[in-house]
Amino acid sequence: MLDAADFWNYACTQYARAGMQDALLSLQESEAKNVNLILLLMYLDVHNISLTAEQFAGLHAVCEAFDHTVLYPQRQVRATLKNQHQHYAQYAELREYMLKAELAQEKLQQSLFIDYLNQHPLQPNLSADNLTHYLTPAQQGRIPTKT
Repeated sequence: MLDAADFWNYACTQYARAGMQDALLSLQESEAKNVNLILLLMYLDVHNISLTAEQFAGLHAVCEAFDHTVLYPQRQVRATLKNQHQHYAQYAELREYMLKAELAQEKLQQSLFIDYLNQHPLQPNLSADNLTHYLTPAQQGRIPTKT
């Protein structure tokens, strides 16, 4: 069984690596890729677990549903506040609350991913390469390699 807390810790560690945040946010902004899904695929590779195409499709559906109903609206509100209400005296405090809420939602999405995977039989594979389900080789090349 995969553990949501372990995945969260892995994701935070990877996101903090030099160049990783910029690379992932660039893929999110320019390629409409989900950062949590990329980090999950990397996490599965580290744990030598391969997803089938069907498992990835189901996982991607979970991702898309959450993005469209929760994360995208949250980001839109935050962008609107930034573009139209920076003059508000407590804008910095409000922005901080919004960022904390978005981070909590990201953590929930990761938990949903783990819940989905724990309901499906996972295949061990010492040469797992799950990013190929989601990213082109060029997109994969934008992610910093481990040092």
